[in-house]
Amino acid sequence: MNCKQINIDSKKELQPYFDLVDYEGCEYCFTTLYMWQHVYNTCYYIGEDFAIIMAQDEGDRFSILPLCAKEKLPEVIEFIISYFKEKNEKIYFRGITKNIFEFIKSNYDEKFDFIEERDLFDYIYDAESLRTLAGRKNQKKRNHINYFLNEYKDRFYYKRLDSSNFDECINLLNEWSDKKEENNDYDEGIDDELVGIKKIFDNYENLKDILKISGIYVDDKLEAFTIGELLNPNMALVHIEKANANIRGLYPYINQQFILNEFKDVEFVNREEDLGIEGLRKAKLSYHPIRFVEKYTVLEK
Repeated sequence: MNCKQINIDSKKELQPYFDLVDYEGCEYCFTTLYMWQHVYNTCYYIGEDFAIIMAQDEGDRFSILPLCAKEKLPEVIEFIISYFKEKNEKIYFRGITKNIFEFIKSNYDEKFDFIEERDLFDYIYDAESLRTLAGRKNQKKRNHINYFLNEYKDRFYYKRLDSSNFDECINLLNEWSDKKEENNDYDEGIDDELVGIKKIFDNYENLKDILKISGIYVDDKLEAFTIGELLNPNMALVHIEKANANIRGLYPYINQQFILNEFKDVEFVNREEDLGIEGLRKAKLSYHPIRFVEKYTVLEK
C-alpha cells in the first residue's frame, strides 16, 4: 500500500470518496485534512471502491475511518488491520465515531484498548437555534448582539469574502494572535492553525466551490471572519471563526450571521472540537449543543 501525501491536487481524487460516507466528524472532509496535513503528515491510499487516510502523531502511524460504502466497511477495516500487521506496527485507529467503535468492539474486543477522547468530541448544534438565538437559554447571546447592533449601528456590514480580502484576514489573524500572546494564552497549536488558514487562502481557487468565507467590517475595517462548508447536505461545518474580542457582541453576531446567510437550509451545524481548552469548551457549551460526535481511539494491546 503506497500512500500519497495529501496536497491541493488530491481534492479531485478524494472528493468522490468523501461523497460515499455520511460521517459527521470534522476529520471526514478534504479541507480539514488539507489544513492540518503539515501537522499529521497525512496521506491516502485509493483502493477498489474505497480510500484510506493515514496520518502520524508523535511518530506513531494511525488511520481514521475508511471512506467507503457502509456495506464495504468491515472488509476495508480488515484491510487496514492487515496493513498494520505487514508493517509490523501496532494497529491504531483515531477519530472513530461511536457506531463504528461499537462494530470494532463487538468483532475485535479482546484485541484492542478502547479510549474515549472527550477533548476531540465535535459539538453539534440545531442550526435554527443558532440562526434565531430564541429562548431564555440564549438571552445572554441576544444581549451581546443587541449591544453590538446599538453601539455600532450603521458602522458595520456583513460580506462574503474572496481572495481580494485575504490580506485583511491575515492582518486580523496577526492582531488576534498578538492579543493571545499578550494575554499569555498562546500555544504552538495557534501557529499550526495559522499555517492551515494561509494554505486555504493560497489555494482558494481550488477550494472555492466548497468553501464559504465571510466577514464583518466595522468602520470599514475587517474585524471578524469565518470559514465553513457543507459536511453533508444537512450539516454545515465551521472550520474557523476569528474576531476582535474587544468588540462586544462581535463573536456571537458573526456566528449567527454566517449560518443565517450561508447555510439557510441545513438542520445541523458542527463547530468542531474544543481540544480540552477550558475557555474554548466554555464558549462551545454556551451555545447549547444538542449532541456530540463522540470519538474514540482504538489501539492494539
